[in-house]
Amino acid sequence: MKPTDARTLIASGDLESRERVAGGYFIVGEEVYWHRKIIELLSRLYPNGAENLSTEETSLEALRDNLAQPSFFGPSLWVVRDAQVVLGSKGATGIDRIAPGNCLVLSCPVKENPAPKDFLEAWDRIGGILVNATTPSFGDAVRWVESELLKERLRISSEAAEMLITIAGRSMDRLEQEVTKIALYMGPGAAVPGSRPRPVTSQVVLACASQDPEKTAFGFIDAVAQRNISKAAAELADLRSRSSNAIMIIALLASHFALMWRAKEAGEKGISQASLPKALGVHPYSARKALQQSRSWSFRDLENALRLLLSVDESLKSGAMDADRAIDYLLASICKGR
Repeated sequence: MKPTDARTLIASGDLESRERVAGGYFIVGEEVYWHRKIIELLSRLYPNGAENLSTEETSLEALRDNLAQPSFFGPSLWVVRDAQVVLGSKGATGIDRIAPGNCLVLSCPVKENPAPKDFLEAWDRIGGILVNATTPSFGDAVRWVESELLKERLRISSEAAEMLITIAGRSMDRLEQEVTKIALYMGPGAAVPGSRPRPVTSQVVLACASQDPEKTAFGFIDAVAQRNISKAAAELADLRSRSSNAIMIIALLASHFALMWRAKEAGEKGISQASLPKALGVHPYSARKALQQSRSWSFRDLENALRLLLSVDESLKSGAMDADRAIDYLLASICKGR
């Protein structure tokens, strides 16, 4: 079945009217912002809000039975978060009927659609909507920023919008924060009814926008975890050109190496890759990446790296070591396994 883009669905207004709401929304994609927005909009239409169902306590069979009957308490909204767990369970079946007034949201914040073909065919037959909730392209992110600022009677130039995406990245949560900051920076006069949209220039973006530290440091962290010293050195040079904070880089490295330790430990305990994200409390992509990288490290290597990071962090904060020397020392020591 053909998916509907989350941004298009929200803009259509279908989620703001009970008469236009579908019986079910199957949301697939890593951009959690869209999942949250769709659930928030639907919750406003139901007097009792959303009933959140745990994947540990429900199954597709139980959902099918509940949804087929009109609710005693009136129209009901059922929400299953991390629904990929339910869809991937043994013997999972399709949902073939949703009683009028009921609405089911299956939220799967993963990259690949986890539903089998027969489930999708059944979902299509009952009028369910498959929603694509991926991170927007650069162009889509620009258009979203432009439309959101227009709601505040602000018109951002194409150059300024592109600069904002370049600085902040394409995470919708980040972009929502940046749009809010720009609106506040421009002041209350920006939203006076009937007034012409006020211009948002590149200077305004530079004054408001915050660079995503994890975005800019990710390449360096990934290279260190792979023990690729040449790539790590190149990424480090880029970080220094951006005046990145050494303490922040060390904190992100420590967090990633701790995640690698936990992923390796979980793998040795026999925890499946499907259950790993929940066990680690991170996004499935991060869990897979950490597990893959941890295979190149022994527990002793990981422990040595974490101890080294702690020691350098303390030396840096006490003034015993300057920032450049600290990062160079870490890079050489960790990548070469000293």
